[in-house]
Amino acid sequence: MATETKKSWLKSNIVMIPVVASILVGTFTGVRYVVTLTDTINANKIEIMNMQRDMSVIRDSNTDLKQRLARAEGTWEMAENLYRELAEKVRDMAWDIKDLSREVNGN
Repeated sequence: MATETKKSWLKSNIVMIPVVASILVGTFTGVRYVVTLTDTINANKIEIMNMQRDMSVIRDSNTDLKQRLARAEGTWEMAENLYRELAEKVRDMAWDIKDLSREVNGN
């Protein structure tokens, strides 16, 4: 009698077996999706932290390059000023040499 009860229960609930199987598979798939998504989020967090660290290093390097460029521009301006002064002194000497040449030649 117990086997007939099991058979009758199985026949009456034959539709429920695929439903229960679907629910179990869906639950497993959903849990697996959430775990995979969590792993992806954690991996992306690590990548973002690495990128932020790299950006900090780049920012520091950029600051150093800006400082070097400012010093180089200052040196360039100083060199231009020295060149102008030297050119002016050479012109003055050229006039002095011409004046001396006129005095020596008696013109």
